[in-house]
Amino acid sequence: MTKAAIPESWCCIDCGVNAAPGLSTRAEFKNAVAAGVLRVDDGVTQEITEWSEVYTVRESVWKAAGMKPWGGCLCIGCIEKRLGRKLKPKDFKRGDPFNGMPGTPRLMERRQQCET
Repeated sequence: MTKAAIPESWCCIDCGVNAAPGLSTRAEFKNAVAAGVLRVDDGVTQEITEWSEVYTVRESVWKAAGMKPWGGCLCIGCIEKRLGRKLKPKDFKRGDPFNGMPGTPRLMERRQQCET
């Protein structure tokens, strides 16, 4: 598992909202593995729901928001505040699995026809 595979926290670094309430943080995942609780055959639940704001934007958009790669999470409201505008479908990274998953109404509206 690489450091970038699971973020340190799924909480927005600006407002603190948990952008992925159904997913484990890096520490939780490591602790589960160390305790022998997390194995492929255990059926450990990780879910992205309509309460999630898990997404990937293009590197240029992330940088414009003042973010470094794997520098934390931003909810949709906070990334838009940093950018000074609403996200558009073209802002989302094409082909990224996160961009084809469920999410909050505002995330779904911004992604609209985002190709995966």
